[in-house]
Amino acid sequence: MRATHSGLRKQRLPLAAAIAASIAAPASFARADEYAAGQVQVLLLPGVSIETINARYGTTTLKALHPLYLLDVPANVTEDDVLLDMDDDPEIDESEYAWENETPEGTRQMVVAAIGGTIAGYLDQSVTTRLHLDEAHQHTTGEGVIVAIIDSGVALNHPALAGALLSNGYDFVDNDSDPTDVANGTDDDLDGDTDEGAGHGTMIAGIVHLVAPGAKILPIRVLDDEGRGDTFTVAEGIRWAVDHGATVINLSLGLDSKVLAMEHEIMMADAAGITVVGAAGNADAQDILYPAREDGCLSVAAVDSLDIKATFSNHHSDVDLSAPGDGIYAPYHDGAYAVGAGTSFAAPFVSGQAALIRSLNPGLSGYQVRHTVRQGVVPVDALPGNLPYQGQLGTGRFDALVTFQQTPVAADVIPPLFATTPLRVVPNPSSIGTVVAFERPTEEASAITILDASGRIVRRLEASTSTWDGLDEAGRGVAAGIYFARTADGSGRTAGGTVVRIAR
Repeated sequence: MRATHSGLRKQRLPLAAAIAASIAAPASFARADEYAAGQVQVLLLPGVSIETINARYGTTTLKALHPLYLLDVPANVTEDDVLLDMDDDPEIDESEYAWENETPEGTRQMVVAAIGGTIAGYLDQSVTTRLHLDEAHQHTTGEGVIVAIIDSGVALNHPALAGALLSNGYDFVDNDSDPTDVANGTDDDLDGDTDEGAGHGTMIAGIVHLVAPGAKILPIRVLDDEGRGDTFTVAEGIRWAVDHGATVINLSLGLDSKVLAMEHEIMMADAAGITVVGAAGNADAQDILYPAREDGCLSVAAVDSLDIKATFSNHHSDVDLSAPGDGIYAPYHDGAYAVGAGTSFAAPFVSGQAALIRSLNPGLSGYQVRHTVRQGVVPVDALPGNLPYQGQLGTGRFDALVTFQQTPVAADVIPPLFATTPLRVVPNPSSIGTVVAFERPTEEASAITILDASGRIVRRLEASTSTWDGLDEAGRGVAAGIYFARTADGSGRTAGGTVVRIAR
């Protein structure tokens, strides 16, 4: 077994809704009471019952997420004593403290400004142009995909999110079916700041919705209005997301070291082909917080409006990619809007990106989605401001149009497109405005049909035509992206086809 508790009490950092905390966030958030006194978390080996473990150690079950359990230790012993004994237990895979978590003191700075705002300002902010969201939305908006937001809840009645939220979310803080992002007006953790975590989850949901407006959002509350939570509750949230159909999970929270409860659930989600996204952290350090550090989780750093590393963002050679994370305008818990800064706000751009990919091709494996996410970027390493961080901001900065261009064709489109007698396209790729010429493998003429990446017909060309002017049936110029040209034999069945790439 692997024991994970020894010597870690002073090393763990609290789980933070504001790894979104901005530039002034403190370098360390560790506290002496980072774990719940008298409690432990265990992962059992297959075939072992929790009743056997409880009988052996005198513990009682507080929460069950088989094979994970949160246990209460007997009053006459300490959690240290129990964990030392569990180290050598052949039926326990791992054991650790029941790590408690809280929002860092700098969390309030995740919100640069809470403003009235309008839905038009949210939808039309400059980041949408920079990421080419409008062009990508001509081909996909994330339809058919469920994105779980595991955070402080979501403002369920916010106008900007109307029609996007599913009703089967859950609140693991209050243990009810109302995962509303709320503020109670009280400094519950007595840290001098009131409700410093409220609004975080709503902003995360708003960013996902901006990127993938056709996707559905599953709100799961694991952090209270002070941004506090615990790792077992996060594990419960991940399990709920998996069990309720999410294929993308956003985790804009973190701590400094691996936790078995979260690790187990992320590994299970990854094995099920689900895309998990996490934020790299805001210490301006050559590091990645957990769970973004987990192998089954995409790690996201933040860049500013010029695609330069955000001053607060962590950076590391293991970062997967970057996304905007400074000056992001999003819905807030009170029905208005706020402007945020932090890698917490960069991560949901990538969760939305994963939703676009999964909508375009639902048959992709989890590995293929992660690979496509990393390819759907524009390079930023060579920008002068990023030279000190070359190789530490991932493959580049997320771009929705490039993501569309890099997404493999849907499985139901592949067979007719890659038959044994493909057309040849000249030039390929072609710039917008360039006439595309088709060279047929035989002298026999046949009609050519142009389709987009979702399999929708864009243009039908007569058998006598061997060129395409880049216009659709309505005479409008198509956007940059991937298109398909296919021919049919005498019976009308597909005889051959090929990919046509239209570049900017």
